[in-house]
Amino acid sequence: MNVFQDFRYGLRLLLKRPVFTAVAVASLALGIGANSAIFSVVNTVLLRSLPFQDPDRLVMIWETPPNRPEDFNGATVSNYLAWKEQSQVFDTMGAVQFGWPVNLSSENTPERAQGQRFSATFFPTLGVQPVLGRWFLPEEDRVGAPLVVVIGHRLWQRRFAGDPGVIGKTLRIDGQETSIVGVMPPGFTFFVEEADLWMPFRFANFNIQSRSRYLGVMARLKPGVSLQQAQTEMAGLAGRLALSNPEMNKGWSVKVQPVHQAFLGGLRTPLLVLLGAVGFVLLIACANVANLLLAQAAARQREIAIRTAIGAGRWRLLRQFLAESLLLSLAGAALGLGLAYGGLKLVIMIHPGYMPRLQEAGLDARVLGFTLLIAMGTALLFGLLPAWLIARSPHLREAASQRHSGAASGPLVAVQVALAVVLLIGAGLMIHSFAKLHGIDPGFRTRNLLTFQIRLARQQYAEDVGASGGFHIVRLSPRIGEFHNQVWRRLQAVTGVESAAAITYAPLGGGVGGFVFTIEGRPRSDSEKESLQAGYHPVTPNLFRTLGVPLLRGRDFTEKDGVEAPWVVIINQALARRYWPKEDPLGQRIRIQPFPDERPREIVGVVGDIRHGWIAREPEPQMYVAHLQQPLVYQARLSEPRLQMTYLMRTTTPLTLLTPALRRAVAEVDPNQPLFALRTMDQYLAEQVREPRFYMLLLGIFAGVALALAAVGIYGVMAYSVAQRTHEIGIRMALGATAIHVLRLVLRQGMLLVLAGAAAGIAGAYALTRVLGSQLYGVTAGDPATFAGVSAVLLAVALLACYLPARRATRVDPTVALRHE
Repeated sequence: MNVFQDFRYGLRLLLKRPVFTAVAVASLALGIGANSAIFSVVNTVLLRSLPFQDPDRLVMIWETPPNRPEDFNGATVSNYLAWKEQSQVFDTMGAVQFGWPVNLSSENTPERAQGQRFSATFFPTLGVQPVLGRWFLPEEDRVGAPLVVVIGHRLWQRRFAGDPGVIGKTLRIDGQETSIVGVMPPGFTFFVEEADLWMPFRFANFNIQSRSRYLGVMARLKPGVSLQQAQTEMAGLAGRLALSNPEMNKGWSVKVQPVHQAFLGGLRTPLLVLLGAVGFVLLIACANVANLLLAQAAARQREIAIRTAIGAGRWRLLRQFLAESLLLSLAGAALGLGLAYGGLKLVIMIHPGYMPRLQEAGLDARVLGFTLLIAMGTALLFGLLPAWLIARSPHLREAASQRHSGAASGPLVAVQVALAVVLLIGAGLMIHSFAKLHGIDPGFRTRNLLTFQIRLARQQYAEDVGASGGFHIVRLSPRIGEFHNQVWRRLQAVTGVESAAAITYAPLGGGVGGFVFTIEGRPRSDSEKESLQAGYHPVTPNLFRTLGVPLLRGRDFTEKDGVEAPWVVIINQALARRYWPKEDPLGQRIRIQPFPDERPREIVGVVGDIRHGWIAREPEPQMYVAHLQQPLVYQARLSEPRLQMTYLMRTTTPLTLLTPALRRAVAEVDPNQPLFALRTMDQYLAEQVREPRFYMLLLGIFAGVALALAAVGIYGVMAYSVAQRTHEIGIRMALGATAIHVLRLVLRQGMLLVLAGAAAGIAGAYALTRVLGSQLYGVTAGDPATFAGVSAVLLAVALLACYLPARRATRVDPTVALRHE
């Protein structure tokens, strides 16, 4: 009953002091709301169990290259089959080929879908049941078996309107009729968030002979088997495979990794950094409210003295203060949940590309429990100190009026400043890094540049013809060149298109691999112990003019550079600098190694450097060849770049208005050929910096809130200090102190606290911001410019927060101040 009275009395007091209550609740709401929002993200992405059966027993098995145990590669087909047959620590094992894009044809508009190829044992290993139909059968994993597919829930709804009779119907995939045997549950995904369908792997002899490491392998540990036991067995098995097949496996080892770590390991550090940042915001808010309560305690001297006189003990007073603190904290938590809801919407809207299940984040029972827990914790954190300072003194009136002035408030202000400095420096580093990224020249003009992609069906435009040297060989159809020529010509005729061209992968789009080449007439020198390599790009004429890339020497490709003409190549400046640093590369002849029917190529031009992959990576050597002068026989691991082209158009018309005309231009050549990834090059650029922008924005918001709270705290403490020292200031002024002397006195008091906190914050930031190192570009974690800039901003804000109360102190009337009690 007494506790209920404490809460009722505390509520009346808070309602009588609306300004104090509003400031305290708002401060707590910012801290608690930010923590609840980020915890919801961490809970959904990192803490929630993966949607597979017994996910703690699932592991990924990677191959690690010689002398690079930190690099994870996929597995060869032959090694996967050996592991599956010989390992004793797993119940089941399955394999996946992650990226397998396909074309879907129908009576409606053709579309491109993202698929994966699963071995027949993969679904049972995951333990996920289809909502309709079945998994693959073992015999469907063999070449020559009927074509079957399991489709995703989203594709089922989009193309079949959720028809429960979809099992047994067909999809035309890459020109082949394929029977639907299953439908996966909503939200099912495995590494690829956009996957729409899954097909059997269909192992063939050339897959088994291939040295390419492209299989993801997942296994389920037997009950009672530890991760270390599995790692030991697989390391021994890798050693035996290296002895039996040294050409393929010498020096290679195996890494067994929990599937949760494989899925989410890269997200753990940045998300925990955000959670730590909002924790700092909450601590600053708690320090603010603690200072407010200390000031209120001093104003309640008479009440405390009366309650002591009539018999209230220390525990009774402590309980009363804690009840008021809990009421403030619960009110802050209620308002904070509203802020958390809005904050979650913002996080989902701006999130980087890969953050699984983020769309499912919400204020569920676990988040509500977390919010209640931190509400209780903050009540103790900011309420216990003032309550203890008041209740522990035998002279309660004096404690209330005097102890607040320096013994507690000063350190609290210093702590606020220190925490704010750490957050501000972290945000400053991210902003500085983002500015560096945004200022990089990609090597071409992105403005008014539109792109889309076309991927030709391998079944229609290529055939497997055997195996050689560990790789299976594929023969392309000559129709590929004619198809792209026709599309290219039609695009140039579209109204609103100034210039058009095509290349395998768009600049900034990734996907560029290194191809080995040799230089005719040049023996390999000691400095060239490794093979000469450069990126390889089949392109149409007009590419460099469309991109706005300067032609530095020689000529561009023309329509005359066909199959029967002499084969030519254009190189970029980086390749010319590396292999012809002191001579003109024009006229030199090179031969690209992987192709059995490759001819020597003459270098006819040198162009400026383009950043083809991650924008932060320095331009690398690149080779550009006429798309009609591509060899038709090649190793199968090179198949995807050969069958895909990205079209680029310099336009005067927005993408939305051009899209119908672009689709018509492609349909005139092949009505069943979808075009996809329609976007502007500025969107490609935005995708490149989406992740750093996400963390920069959130850290910047939290740092701004922390700075505002710290400024309010400094102002509040200094204003209260001036009020407490009114009598002293009056005496000083009566004895001849000028306004400048009083201003200097008050500013010195406040800025000493600020400087102490800033020094501690800089030291803490220097240690803590090391965790941001992997997220930074062109900036070190100890960047002096960022540390100096942040310190200057903080000191300026703190000086303003101190100056306002100090100026008020200079206006004290000595005659009034001398009567002040």
